[in-house]
Amino acid sequence: MKKSDYIRNEALHTTRHAYPEKGFVAYNCYSIHGGHGNIPQQMIEDSLTAHGLGEDYYTLLDGYGTPKFPRYAIGEWGFSFLNLNGTYAGSGHQMHGSGWVVHSPKTDEEAVEIMRTWLYKQYTDEKHQLEEGEHGVAAINGHTLFQHYAAEWGFDQIGSEIGENTGMHQAHMAFTRGAGRQYGKLTIMDFSNWNAGTIGTWETKPSWPQGSSTGGHSLSLLKRAYVMSYMGGASDFLFEVACLLSFIGEEAVDENGILLLSPYGKQVKELLAFTADHRDIGIAYTPIGLVIDHYRGWATCAVLEDGAGYRHDRALGCFPNTPGDDMVNALFYLLYPGASPFNWHDYFHQAPEQMAQVNNAYGDVFDYITHKASQAVLDSYPVLVLCGDIDLTAEAAQRYIAYVQKGGTLLCNTAYLRFFADYQAAYDAGAQTIPDGEGTVIVYGPDYSVEALDGLLKEQIKKHVPFTLSDEVQYLVNVKDGSLILTLINNEGVTKVCSEPPVIDESKAKTITVTYTGDEPVAQVKELYYGEPVDVDGNAVTVTVGPGDVQVLEFVFD
Repeated sequence: MKKSDYIRNEALHTTRHAYPEKGFVAYNCYSIHGGHGNIPQQMIEDSLTAHGLGEDYYTLLDGYGTPKFPRYAIGEWGFSFLNLNGTYAGSGHQMHGSGWVVHSPKTDEEAVEIMRTWLYKQYTDEKHQLEEGEHGVAAINGHTLFQHYAAEWGFDQIGSEIGENTGMHQAHMAFTRGAGRQYGKLTIMDFSNWNAGTIGTWETKPSWPQGSSTGGHSLSLLKRAYVMSYMGGASDFLFEVACLLSFIGEEAVDENGILLLSPYGKQVKELLAFTADHRDIGIAYTPIGLVIDHYRGWATCAVLEDGAGYRHDRALGCFPNTPGDDMVNALFYLLYPGASPFNWHDYFHQAPEQMAQVNNAYGDVFDYITHKASQAVLDSYPVLVLCGDIDLTAEAAQRYIAYVQKGGTLLCNTAYLRFFADYQAAYDAGAQTIPDGEGTVIVYGPDYSVEALDGLLKEQIKKHVPFTLSDEVQYLVNVKDGSLILTLINNEGVTKVCSEPPVIDESKAKTITVTYTGDEPVAQVKELYYGEPVDVDGNAVTVTVGPGDVQVLEFVFD
């Protein structure tokens, strides 16, 4: 078995790395607003090195850059633009002229240009030196799904902050991965341990008044988010302010003066050990591309001009929803049932983290790309789904026709037939499955409805993903020469709200029978995360994934 049996364009889908000699790198965030909490800097550096917590202490996001990437990095920029005019971002940088309270765009294109102009103006000063025509090393979204914009504007690395009060981790991963592939960029996922105004820290003298050992997020969510990010194709991962969260305090040291690990630090060390032991995980396999309009970027929370407060269902955070926008919302809830884009509704009281990452029937086999994607990018996906308030010029429509004719499958809602005269004519004549060249168009309706997509997506997943699962969990597939890796993540059974300790429900363990449905004979199956033996029964294995836990299964073929 070869990677090319599943991956149409390895050059586009292979993960890019800032340091190819190292590959995936996990960083510890350097500072909190330029300081180091209550622990001396040198003690932190020595302890990080001694415990092997991350490969680089100075991160791409510390505001100072690295010798290889000297320009400034921008964190939480989408949220900052939409919400923080005149106030300070989490990075400590004051936001000026932000959001739709200041600006009043008339069109989508104008709104995107306003954000681009603001981004360069906001981060141009003596310290940051981000000038028009230049770019920073990294642009991290806070709550928004604007990854494609930063990629188009020239940033070296794009990503998303998860954890925090960010819901739908899977959507953030799919947008980040899709934008990285569409624009050939490095990607990064940033886990913040803040949750509803609290943070989990085990310091004996907390650096924040909101910090406590029961604050923030569960270690289970940190683990699941990291494994999803690594196996899902992120270039790098950022443990936000882990330089402080990983330790108990300056008085808790061993005989060599090395800081003792906190429970958070022990979890980070376990995750890094998994990464170090399994550097070659192949290519994250996502056979289905979800195509949205480039200029209808998704803001999961924004302060609206009319003073209506936070809303998470408006494109770009400013325009009233169209039927196409409602379709994207409905698609999110179809793919990630029970998740929420932003847990703002009970921010200071609940913010249940179980809305962040969820089990589903579809797996993480999707990338979000935009309608501006090149022909090569479109052709790299066996299946494309047009969705949202998409608007295709005749030239753009021709790319999708060429995609089908070269062997692609296009799932086309009736709302988009206006862009494809021949497909409209065939549909009017009674055809719902329309062959064209070597490929197929499958038409479904009604306009902007996702109801029929449930069955259509499951049919395409069955065709292109060579595994069936006996129960629902979150799953990811990676392809190597000679093997397939199936990651199972059970997001049920761990409840964590605000500053309360997590509650674990052991009854939510999942016993899953995984059946390989491909043509290759299975030689063996190895569990990679824990290294436990796995019994193979023909082409099937049965494993138990505990509440809030993971299993990583490598199917090796003769």
